[in-house]
Amino acid sequence: MKKNIPQIAVTVGIVLLVVSLVWWQQTFGINLDYIRCLAVSDGICRVGSIGKVFGGAGYNPIVFWIGLICFGAGYVLKRLKIF
Repeated sequence: MKKNIPQIAVTVGIVLLVVSLVWWQQTFGINLDYIRCLAVSDGICRVGSIGKVFGGAGYNPIVFWIGLICFGAGYVLKRLKIF
């Protein structure tokens, strides 16, 4: 099981990054002016997340960051052969 930890972390990271990308796209559409909103939630990103007004779930970058951390940790563990 220990040998699978890096692979599981990388896989979970990729899944979360894809989920955050789809969620971002559903919230902001295909508008590259909001690409920075993948990682931050200030200013224009709060205003652009108009879905909250209509009862939808506005985008939250925490999923992106958790995915990035999982992916990075899994990659580093795999490269260092810790597990």
